[in-house]
Amino acid sequence: MDRDQQRSFIARLTCDGMNLTYFDNIITTFEVFNRHTGKMRRTANNNTTAIVVHFRCYDDYYNLQILSEPFYLKYFSKNPDGILGAFPAAGGDTTSYNMLDGDHDLITLDDFAPDTSRVYLKARNARLIRKSILPEPILKSCFTDTEGDVVEFRLEILETQVGVPSSAMPYT
Repeated sequence: MDRDQQRSFIARLTCDGMNLTYFDNIITTFEVFNRHTGKMRRTANNNTTAIVVHFRCYDDYYNLQILSEPFYLKYFSKNPDGILGAFPAAGGDTTSYNMLDGDHDLITLDDFAPDTSRVYLKARNARLIRKSILPEPILKSCFTDTEGDVVEFRLEILETQVGVPSSAMPYT
């Protein structure tokens, strides 16, 4: 088993205590913008299972492949506007990420102590992932590396040392 396979893993991914979901293929959370308060408010639909992602390691960065429905085997990647969504593999244009600890130091699976970790994601050769608001009329949260508040993600590690997922079925 090579070093990259040893550092690859499968995890459930959440943010701010919320499961992630999709608006079309844009990665979002269960919250909407309230025009009256000027703040995001949670919606009641946080009952779905968290998105399961395969973190495939390449030296000190990762490609994130979705292993749950409805975008099974798509990748967390940026669209032309820099917004994260579920997209097909695009070779060298598939967005890759570095994981950072609370001090924003680069880490890999080797640096995790517990099975559940909190990390920051940084689009490789770009900025930390931030949560922003999609423009009107949508007004839902989205993730980007261009604007918004830096967010911390929670990883619930399900399997380690997974160079290539072995199951042909999506995680539930």
